[in-house]
Amino acid sequence: MSAPIAAAVGQLRADGFAVVSGVVTHALLEDLRAEAAALVAAFDDGHRSDNFWHFTRKGDSAPVLFRIHNLQQQPGAPLAAELFATGPLHHLAERLLGQPARARVIALIVKMPHVAAAVPWHRDRVDAPAGSAINLSLFLDDSDADNGCLEFVPGSHLLADEAVVDQVCTAGPVVPVAAKAGDVAVHDVRVVHASRPNPSARTRRSLVIEFALATEST
Repeated sequence: MSAPIAAAVGQLRADGFAVVSGVVTHALLEDLRAEAAALVAAFDDGHRSDNFWHFTRKGDSAPVLFRIHNLQQQPGAPLAAELFATGPLHHLAERLLGQPARARVIALIVKMPHVAAAVPWHRDRVDAPAGSAINLSLFLDDSDADNGCLEFVPGSHLLADEAVVDQVCTAGPVVPVAAKAGDVAVHDVRVVHASRPNPSARTRRSLVIEFALATEST
């Protein structure tokens, strides 16, 4: 195991999150960015479905796209479907988990410039033991505090199922996690996390795949 992966494994186990740099680069990254842009453009042109999740802001009827769910099933997303089936994120997930893993769901997360809302503090799910299910977020754009990067409460993946999320984030500490395009932010599904709005002029897009141990039944 390489030193960067070993470090990520250690941080994931201790803190519940980590960043692995430069997982996807060059042509594949650019092609994924183009694919994501085309999907967002289709929404802007009026495409709607149950998998294109959006909201409207108070006083504004224009819909704001924030997630395309079941991405592997969407027309126009063959590269995302391939990543869901096999490839570098599968290999990374198995090294991070230390066991064979399977992909459960893939989505495109979009924080649109100026209008993207905050994602409240939450845990993705608590029906999996710590260390058995993780989300890998492949960033298509740079992500930082200015455009709504992920924030975590270190160690909160080890808390009991019934831990109160609002109390956990208030007690802190809260750690913002920046990432560059092509980096993967990994987090345990149990960790308490959130993201802020995007008031900047920069889009923040990521492909998120949940991986679980191949032996996990849920």
